[in-house]
Formats: sequence, C-alpha cells, structure tokens
Amino acid sequence: MTTTNADWTPLRLILAPLRLLLSAGGFLVFGAGCLVFRFPIAPWLNRDTDVMKRHRRARKIVRRWFSLFIGMCKALHLLRVNVKNPERLARPGLLIVANHPSLLDVVCLLSLIPNGTTIVKEALTKNFFTAAPIAAAGYVNNGAGPEILEPILADFEDGASFVIFPEGTRTPSDLPEGEMPKMHRGAAALAFEARRPLTPVRITASPRWLTKDRSWLKIPPVAMTLTFEVLDDIPLGELQAVYNERPAIACRKLIKTLQTKLFH
Repeated sequence: MTTTNADWTPLRLILAPLRLLLSAGGFLVFGAGCLVFRFPIAPWLNRDTDVMKRHRRARKIVRRWFSLFIGMCKALHLLRVNVKNPERLARPGLLIVANHPSLLDVVCLLSLIPNGTTIVKEALTKNFFTAAPIAAAGYVNNGAGPEILEPILADFEDGASFVIFPEGTRTPSDLPEGEMPKMHRGAAALAFEARRPLTPVRITASPRWLTKDRSWLKIPPVAMTLTFEVLDDIPLGELQAVYNERPAIACRKLIKTLQTKLFH
C-alpha cells in the first residue's frame, strides 16, 4: 500500500509542537554554551599572552562546540548534512567563500574546518552571549577598518582558514531562477591582498529554514538537508597583475567568476 502525504498530516500536526520544543531546547543549549565560554573558558584562555596560540585554542573549542550542536540537531531530526569533497577543507590557510541559505551553514562550516575563522557582524561582537567566543576566537568585526588587514594576513600565515559570505546576508528564499544575488567585492580584495585563491563552497538547503524570512519557530515538516559542495579553487592568475593596476576591475571580474560557480 502506498502512503500519501495526506496520510501523514495528522501525525505531523501531533509532532509539530514536540519538534518546536526540541528546537527551542537546542537553541537554549547553544546559548548556554555561549555563557560557559564567557565565564570559565574565556578567562582561562586569556591567561596565555600568545595571541595566535590563544585564538587556535579557542577555535578548537568552538569547532567541537559547534560539532556537538550540529550533532544534536541531527539527533532531533531537525537537520541532515551532506559534504562533498570534504578533504579540500582540511588544507590550511584557505579563503573559503560560500553562499548563505541558512543561519546554520556557518555553524556547520566552522565545525568542519581546522583553525577556522570568519567575519561577523559588529552587533554580535557587542552581544552578551556571543561577544566572548567571538573575541576569544579572534573573529573579524565587519565594522573594522583597513587596519584589520595585517592581523588577517598574519592569521593566514599561521594556517587559519577564513569563511566569508560575500552576499553579506542570507541568500533570499524568493530569488528568481537564473538570477544571481549581489555580492560584495571585499572577499575578492582580500584574496588579492593575501595572494590566495578562492575556495568556493556551494550550499543548498532543502527545505529552507532559518532564512531571513523564516525564523527558528517556523520549523519545516521534515529535517532540513544542508549540502556543502566544495568546488575547485578559483586561481587569481593574471587578475593579480590587473589588481595591482586597477583593483576595482580585478575584483569585479573575480566576483563574477565566483557568482557563476556558486549559482550556475
């Protein structure tokens, strides 16, 4: 006998409140982790005067914390994760650029990357819950000025890998087919300054959850599947010389190549 979607409707109605409670519990655990980081962990890390060593230790803790959170989401049947070509993420000093369909994709990516760091919104650096882990891990404030370039380059030399979402926000759910979202050129400029290729990661989410217009309260009837496809690096090639003379043109061309990789 074939089971139709209609047959599952009553069961889904019964399970929906339970899944909502489980989701709320998961995010409460995530918030509790922030508090644990703020009080016992951050003061312990700050005892080390070696900044790079302190950042590496904090990122290792964050990676394990995020892995536990993602594992919990899987156990609660809220999330499935597929990673294609994961070995490409194990290389040190990557500049990883990705689209951003869900709030959970950055958590997943940082759980997969050794010594991973990222650029965060300035508001998060002032938030009571998130400020401590962000500061301890040395994540970059997107409100910082040009003076932040030197420590970023030093982080690359130390083997850190940066995760950047060039859209600057989550990918719209209603993006028309064939249309590519606008991307900022900062990731391209950083690639040229650091003389490192881009490592594109195409992320798909189905069904969409934790988007700009779909909060954690609007849980889909089935677990969201996040698929991470680590694509071939985009070399800078001749554009590096173009950047030295006409940076705007070089950045525009590199971002155009990235858009095509991620959305076509």
